[in-house]
Amino acid sequence: MDPLIATAASGMRSRIETLDVLANNIANAGTTGYKADEASYNLYFGSGAWDGYNEGRPAAAEMPVTEKNWTDLSQGTIIPTGNSSDLALASSGFFTVDTGKGLMYTRNGHFHIATSGRLETADGYAVLGNNNLPIVLDPSRGFDVSSSGEVKQGGAMIAQLAVADADKLEVTEKRGSGYLRFSPDTKVRPAQSPTILQGNIEGSNVAPAYTAVKLVNVMRSFEMLQRAVTMGTEMNKKAIEEVARVAS
Repeated sequence: MDPLIATAASGMRSRIETLDVLANNIANAGTTGYKADEASYNLYFGSGAWDGYNEGRPAAAEMPVTEKNWTDLSQGTIIPTGNSSDLALASSGFFTVDTGKGLMYTRNGHFHIATSGRLETADGYAVLGNNNLPIVLDPSRGFDVSSSGEVKQGGAMIAQLAVADADKLEVTEKRGSGYLRFSPDTKVRPAQSPTILQGNIEGSNVAPAYTAVKLVNVMRSFEMLQRAVTMGTEMNKKAIEEVARVAS
C-alpha cells in the first residue's frame, strides 16, 4: 500500500476511536461522579522503522495509532441536593461498594437507605464501612456524616465510611453509573484525609463546551486525512495512466 494512503488511513482510524471516546464523555456529562476518558496518541513502528532507527526511521514504517485510553480522575463540580443520604467527596478517594461479585469504587455518592436499613447505591450495592462490612442504619431516624466520614445516628457512632485511595490509580474497567475497577497492581489503601460533604453530590468532570470543541477539531482532522487519502489515490491513478501512455 502507498505510504501516504496507509499513514492517512491509520490516522483516520485513530480519530474515529477518539470520536467514540468524546461522544461517550458528552453523553455522560450529566452522570453523577462520571470521570472523563481521554485518548493518548503514539506512533506504531514497523520492522523497517526499527531496522533503520539509528540511521533515520523511514516514515513509511510509522503509523499513528491510539496508544490507549486513560481516565481523568480530576474533581467534578459539587452540587448541593439537600438530601442527607447524598454524599460528595471534595478530596481524592473513592467510596467502596460491594456488588455481590466483588468490590468496586465510585465517586457517585447518590445513596439511599433501603428498607433493611442498609446504606446502598442507586443500583442496590452495599456501601461499605472501613471494616469492609455494609453500613446498616435505623431507616426511621436521620443520620449525620462528618467531613471525615464518621456516620452517626442519635449521636452514636455507627460506622466509618470506607474511602479508598492510591498513589497511582489505573482504571481497568468502567461500569455504568460511575463504578470503577482498578488494575491488580494498584495498591488501594484508606484515604488519609477524606473530605465528605453530606447533602451534596459530585457532578461529572466533563466540560461539555471544551469537549464539543475537541470533537469538532477531531472531525476536521479526520476530514483532512480523508482528503489526503483521496489525493493519494488520484496521484497513484494518474501515475499508472502516465506509465501506460509512455509504454504504449
